[in-house]
Amino acid sequence: MSTRAPATLPNALSWAARAACQGQDLTLFFSDADAKIRAAKKICAACPVRTACLDEALRAETTSTGAGIFGGLTSDERTELVLARATEQAAVQGQAPPKPRTGRRPAPCGTRSAYQRHVKKGEPIDDACRAANTAADRRLRTSGSTRPCR
Repeated sequence: MSTRAPATLPNALSWAARAACQGQDLTLFFSDADAKIRAAKKICAACPVRTACLDEALRAETTSTGAGIFGGLTSDERTELVLARATEQAAVQGQAPPKPRTGRRPAPCGTRSAYQRHVKKGEPIDDACRAANTAADRRLRTSGSTRPCR
C-alpha cells in the first residue's frame, strides 16, 4: 500500500504571488486621484502577470463591484474592453453588435430624461420631450427642484 499524498490541484490565483503590486500601497489601485491611477498603471505596465490579472478581473467583474485598477485598466476601461471584444466577436460571427445593458429601460418620450437622452445621442427632439424639459426648467427656477410638486 502506498502512502503517497494525493495530487493537489494548482491554485488558480498562484500567479498573484509574482505580481508587481505585491507589497505596494493598495490605495494606489483603489483611488480616484489621477496621480495614484497613473502610478498604479505604471506598476502594472512592468508586471510579469498583467495578462493573468486582467483575465481574472474580467472573469470576476460580474460578481464584484469592479472597482480598482487590475491588469493596468480601470473599471471603465475594462467595460470598454469587454464591449469591444463582444462587438468584434459578433462581427466575426456575422451578428449585430451587442447593446450595452444598463438594466433599465430608456425613459419614455415626454420626460426630461428622454429630452436629455435625445440631446446626448444627437437625436431629433420631439415636442413632448421639449415641453417636459421646459416645465422642469421652470420648476427649477421657481422651487429649486425639477421634480413636480405633489
